[in-house]
Amino acid sequence: MKKVILAFGAIFCAFGVDYANAARLDVSRLTQSGEFSATFGAAFKSGENKDGTSQTDITAGRVHELGLDLDYTFLDDWTISFSTDNDYADSQVGIKWKWLTGDSFKLDLMADYGIAWTKNARTDNRIGANNIDFGARIHGVAWRDFQWALKVMGQVVFASPDDFWNINLNAEAMYYFRSDMATKVELEYNFRQIAQPTQYNRAAEFGIVYNMSGTASVHPYIKYHFKTENADNDNSVPDDWWKFGVEFSVEF
Repeated sequence: MKKVILAFGAIFCAFGVDYANAARLDVSRLTQSGEFSATFGAAFKSGENKDGTSQTDITAGRVHELGLDLDYTFLDDWTISFSTDNDYADSQVGIKWKWLTGDSFKLDLMADYGIAWTKNARTDNRIGANNIDFGARIHGVAWRDFQWALKVMGQVVFASPDDFWNINLNAEAMYYFRSDMATKVELEYNFRQIAQPTQYNRAAEFGIVYNMSGTASVHPYIKYHFKTENADNDNSVPDDWWKFGVEFSVEF
């Protein structure tokens, strides 16, 4: 894993100036003012919890995840978003500012607020926890058909009785081998202070992005989540699993 991350870092140091592709699911795409887009998808997860409980029975056709992301860009440099993809809450709202917008090097600053709306009807206790995350993302294009992105996000979760924090590191690379189709690789490394000692989550993802038109894309992928370090005190969190999914994106 360390060698793979170092290899990505070396590649990211070489920036180009040409920008051939600008489809919705590109990792270095700049949205335009007045643009509204939606991204959604579903996935199956394999594997089992540490206590031996099966996580998802793929043969029974049970869908593990169904996410939705909505984005609207105004004044070119600002994007607001709504998403149901949040680990601790029902949904989240966010805002992103495109600070640097060159073709070969871009910088975004972003923040999201996860809203825990759901409550237990009997106890009135909130299910999930309100949370806020914030961070930065650098991305760009090299050698015309290669795109890269690096993102660092910090998250604070307001949980009772003790709040806790997470840090997420994410690297993406994308190469167009055809004018309408690209391979995409993503690496994740997470620090979770939800339990002591701090947990370390690692995952790798590989997929294909196919641009069906100038406004619609599809992204089938496979993801592997490695065994969590320091997770011996948590039997309820799924671990050491595969995910098989597909993501769609449409621009309006």
